[in-house]
Amino acid sequence: MLRLALISPSPLVLAGLRAGLGEHGDVEVVWLSQTLAEWQDAGVVGADVAIVDVGGDGVPALDARGLGARPALVLLADDQSDHVHSWLEEGFTVLPFTASSEMIVGAAHAAAAGLVASSRRQWTDALRFARLPEGDGASDFEPLTPREKEVLTQMTLGLGNRAIADALQISTHTAKFHVAQIMSKLEASSRAHAVAKALKASLVAR
Repeated sequence: MLRLALISPSPLVLAGLRAGLGEHGDVEVVWLSQTLAEWQDAGVVGADVAIVDVGGDGVPALDARGLGARPALVLLADDQSDHVHSWLEEGFTVLPFTASSEMIVGAAHAAAAGLVASSRRQWTDALRFARLPEGDGASDFEPLTPREKEVLTQMTLGLGNRAIADALQISTHTAKFHVAQIMSKLEASSRAHAVAKALKASLVAR
């Protein structure tokens, strides 16, 4: 059972989300809030994933570093928002504000597993926006070692430390160390953020 927090400045949106998501037996709504700050002040306890409405005029400040690895965030955004590419780059899951409850639940499960989900249109637009000018990219970061590049490639496949260790025939401790080094060198706040930055800098193939 995946525990969800719902956050929106609109009581009507909160009610609609709660009713729609309540029809799914594999999720449980455990928190309702009108602001992200209110939820964070409560200690973000009890939820695995937060569904955050950022589709209105008042876009809340989003900082993955302030939340740690858990809980994950699923952002509901306007398709025309200028922030979508930045949120995806930061490792947040982003869906259209009009996403169905089925899409939201699927994205919530993906986010809880450490994956980044989005609609096809938002993801395509974000990649188009994020294309780097010639001369930018890998040179902006401290160079990765050959082993770190191998680990990074496995990270792009969504593998956890144990699976990376098995794939590269190294210990789980060593895999964890390399992941930490990669995140540090790429100045990433999460594994998903590291993968997004690596893809943008062409450190690994898309």
